[in-house]
Amino acid sequence: MLNGVGLDFVHAWRSLRQSPWFSAGALATLLLGIGATVTVFSIVNALIFRPLPFGDRTDRLLTLHATSPRIVEEPGWGDAEVSYPDYLDYAEARAFDGAGAYMARSFVLSGDAASAERVQGGSVTPGLLALLGVEPILGRSFRDEDAAAPGLESVVLLTHGLWTRRYGAAPDIVGRTIMVNDGARTVIGVLPPGFRFPERDDLYMPLRIDDGRRAARIVNVMALLAPGETRERAQAELDAIAARQRAEYPASNRDVGVLAVPVRAFYVGAAEHTMAAVLMAAVGFVLLIVCANLANLMLVRGASRQREMAVRAAMGAGAARLARTALAESLMLAVPGAALGLLASQWALDWIRAWIPEDLPYWVRVDLDVRVALFTAGLAVFTAVAVGLVPAMRAARVRLASDLKDAGRSSSLGPAAQRLQAALSAGQVALCLALLVGAHLMVRSFVAQQHADLGFDDRSLLTARIYLAGDAFDDPRARSAFFRNATSRLQAIPGIGAVTATTSVPGDDGGTSMLLVADGRASVDDELPVQAVTIAPGFLDALGLRPLEGRTFTPSESDDGDAAVVMLNRSLAARLWPGEAGAGRRIALRSSTGDRWFRVVGIVPDVHYEEIGEETEASRLTVYVPYATDPSRSMALLMRTSADPALLVQPVRRAVAALSAGTPVYRVLPMRDLRRLTTWEQEFIGRLMATFATGALLLAGLGVYALVAYAVSRRTREIGIRLALGASPRDVVRMLVGQSGRVALAGTAAGLLLGVGIARVLSSRVFGAEADAALFAMAAGPLLAAVATAVWLPARRAGRTDPTTVLRDE
Repeated sequence: MLNGVGLDFVHAWRSLRQSPWFSAGALATLLLGIGATVTVFSIVNALIFRPLPFGDRTDRLLTLHATSPRIVEEPGWGDAEVSYPDYLDYAEARAFDGAGAYMARSFVLSGDAASAERVQGGSVTPGLLALLGVEPILGRSFRDEDAAAPGLESVVLLTHGLWTRRYGAAPDIVGRTIMVNDGARTVIGVLPPGFRFPERDDLYMPLRIDDGRRAARIVNVMALLAPGETRERAQAELDAIAARQRAEYPASNRDVGVLAVPVRAFYVGAAEHTMAAVLMAAVGFVLLIVCANLANLMLVRGASRQREMAVRAAMGAGAARLARTALAESLMLAVPGAALGLLASQWALDWIRAWIPEDLPYWVRVDLDVRVALFTAGLAVFTAVAVGLVPAMRAARVRLASDLKDAGRSSSLGPAAQRLQAALSAGQVALCLALLVGAHLMVRSFVAQQHADLGFDDRSLLTARIYLAGDAFDDPRARSAFFRNATSRLQAIPGIGAVTATTSVPGDDGGTSMLLVADGRASVDDELPVQAVTIAPGFLDALGLRPLEGRTFTPSESDDGDAAVVMLNRSLAARLWPGEAGAGRRIALRSSTGDRWFRVVGIVPDVHYEEIGEETEASRLTVYVPYATDPSRSMALLMRTSADPALLVQPVRRAVAALSAGTPVYRVLPMRDLRRLTTWEQEFIGRLMATFATGALLLAGLGVYALVAYAVSRRTREIGIRLALGASPRDVVRMLVGQSGRVALAGTAAGLLLGVGIARVLSSRVFGAEADAALFAMAAGPLLAAVATAVWLPARRAGRTDPTTVLRDE
């Protein structure tokens, strides 16, 4: 036998079944609102809340970073690497249960049936994987005796993904010899599925660096706190070690410190938290609009059932019982709405994963887990209360005499309930306008990044990357010859003009951080952090630029490692010699081996190298050095085209393959696609925000329409009498539009205030999110148009009311 609560749910079920259109509309609205909220929370959960894949070690793992006014410009901490000798000192700290280092590298796989392939990987100290709690599923991990200097390693570890993709998950992979960087290496193990530390690596070699230069900061360091130790105590011990290093090695460690950062803070930084906050705020606005919309509908539905509630009260139902019935209805809508929203979110996440243009870090898994399920259950309860609370309170206040007398059709909400309904509608308008402002700002940010001036015309530029692996390219002259031949072959392709090679692609890569001093100002206080970019002949031609002063490098200077010439960008020259000529001056670049002096042969226009929005003071100051000065194995090709760059991707691949079959060319992309790839996060947020804003606009319009339509339906008799007494249809329309317009204007005013606050927050944190009057006009325009339409349609219908029919029915 059912108890009172059970009967309430049975009654609620019967009531909703008798109103199928209302129930279907409410479920569809909840599906959209809850589905969007769960989708966004799943993304935020993967980024912010889900534990990192280090098990119970996560809270004890730290990353160590070198700090110095010459290395890090931002306050707090930076991601600066440390030197290998410094790492060995830090590893001896008593606060640590172990430490490990890794160095990012590129590898080329060749020598089997598959074509040569470049993979991202790293060199790791033998104990690092064990420090992270990771053991191979096949074979073994690295041992101390495996460690070797880069280039001399004999063994490798493969990730599960690489083992499966390239080697077909061969069970006999352990012990097999494979060609890595044109050298034979033995596979000793396969790591667990999903592991690609630190983010997307696929192959590892054991690391030991014999070079004892402390100024060569090239490794990333992780350390594990000993049980019972804290980050603060570890930091104090590290500070003491760093002080000792400064005293013992002043040439390399002057003013250099070290900072220990919790691993989660390192992986999930301010940018990720800002993105999470923006998305959760946006979807929260959508959910509130959904709740306000449904609460309005429930109020209208409750008004039409006043007589029913009065009859139940007359038969002995108490106020609590009547309120419980109303809440039961909202809960019976919210629970299946949440279930449908959860299913819809999984479909949406599949679409999102397919749309993201690059691999996410291996620890980001956007899928359903217990936290998402509990969040969805909490949303069901929240929406049930938010939607049903006010109707439940009204249902509990039954007026027996008036409600039983009223036939139900012309019954209406009381003044207090009408004010609440108007407030809910105004709130929808306000939240919608604020969301539109936020969406416009994020779209502006993406557009600003796409169209930011890099300092040259990038519309007809094709980019590609090459890594020269193996002993054949140990000699810098061999590398220089390769790029000369590659340039000649590529220039022979119809549609390609100027071609060059460089270590940094504008808008994607920063240069190498260095310290510069000018001739005559070589004191410590005159050191200037700059970025150095290596270039091959044809660099300015490929970018369509010309020297502002002096000249570019001659072919002989590009091939001569002792030429000692550089070019500076305009900003650096102005910083060093304001108002004076720079060509012919001398500068020095400092390194662990001392100062190396160069003659400035030219001043060139500024080119933006860092990703848009990530520029620093140092990255604005660029020193260009000829290729022979720093003959890197890893270079990017920049090709100026007269045809659509996308049509030349395959010809470029074939030309490089013909030159060297074992040298893969990768990331062959038109510059416009590369810029889109580097700004996909902003595009992603902008798309989601625009989707949310569009949905909110529709919901707000429907909410205002429901308010006016309800007012018309409950005032039919009044409108008929007004028309019978001589009022014109225009007077009726003006009356209804005026009353509803006041609600819309109040919501618009509140939305503008909220939008100003949102604009201030986003403008200070998001590149290109600049607010102006046009922004608010573009946001308010569609909303006011939607509201005007929602008010006009029922008001016009009211103006066509036939007073004779209405009075006869009454």
